[in-house]
Amino acid sequence: MRITRVPEPALIRSFLITVTGVIAYLLGRQVDTGWVDSLTTLYGLIAPLIAGALIRPAVRPVVSGDDQGAA
Repeated sequence: MRITRVPEPALIRSFLITVTGVIAYLLGRQVDTGWVDSLTTLYGLIAPLIAGALIRPAVRPVVSGDDQGAA
């Protein structure tokens, strides 16, 4: 499966909360989810870099006819 979009921070946060809840249930313990907000903030800061890396292969410079003969 090829990833073509960067998930929104809210989707990442809900995924992390869900996974943490399932793990806590399986272990029979309560788990603090305060770390999720910090991780979501970091993800929100680096999401533009991830998006740029994902779209870079699809973006190609356009060469006009005038630029081809210049040397």
